[in-house]
Amino acid sequence: MKKKYDVRDRLFKVISNFSESQREKPLHDLEKWEQPEPTEKLESKFPDKREHIRKDASVYGILQTKNSQFRVFTKNVSKGGVLIGSETPLSFGEDIFMTLFHKNFTMPIRTNGKVMRVDPDGVGVQFSQIIPRISSVY
Repeated sequence: MKKKYDVRDRLFKVISNFSESQREKPLHDLEKWEQPEPTEKLESKFPDKREHIRKDASVYGILQTKNSQFRVFTKNVSKGGVLIGSETPLSFGEDIFMTLFHKNFTMPIRTNGKVMRVDPDGVGVQFSQIIPRISSVY
């Protein structure tokens, strides 16, 4: 998977070779993506396949992959997984190990999981087993 900086650098290089008039169309298209029309209904392009209700919750965690370790905060949690900030460089299908810490946990939660989604909203991780006590954060 290409790093986001590689993509940004490539985009900048291509666009910098455009004439001023050639830059206007892609700029106009990108600006549409940046802020939807006020009347535009915001709906996911994908059906929600989650089995468990998710709740917004910021939970501190340490995430480990085969080659790296990251400190993360969740954006939302459920018994079946978490959504973490999008700056974490992970790939779809990547196996991870997480340790989650929260004041409502009597002990940290340690679990394996798999990256099931990577997009601008964040990185979705599905736990390898259901974790009922994670609901104590909400």
